[in-house]
Amino acid sequence: MDNERIRVLVAEDNGDLAAAVCELLRAEPDIDVVGVIGEADALERSVRELDVTVVILDLNLSGGSSVPAMQSVRHDFPGLGVVVYSGYDRTDIAAALPALGAAEFVSKSGEVTELLEAVRRSAGKTAAGVDR
Repeated sequence: MDNERIRVLVAEDNGDLAAAVCELLRAEPDIDVVGVIGEADALERSVRELDVTVVILDLNLSGGSSVPAMQSVRHDFPGLGVVVYSGYDRTDIAAALPALGAAEFVSKSGEVTELLEAVRRSAGKTAAGVDR
């Protein structure tokens, strides 16, 4: 990834939370927010049209579970990083997500630095602009 910026799609149906996540990401020198969606049905089209590197994905978007949409985009875009950002703090859910296509799981109750680190790991970076 050398000096490429991480192109992030935020998939979150809570408008206030989506805005806060976008603000956090936009403050980072190596991250571009390329889109925000609130429905799982828009995920695949958005990933395709926006040339996304990493998706930050809420498990329960408007219209139901995001899991089928996540599985579909990971099948069609195997290099895509998916960070599940969820209010569910259950370890059984987090443990099952890699088999479904998620690279990372971050709890919404955790520290914001955890989300930034997960985005960078999913994109193949370890720190702001530093390749693994």
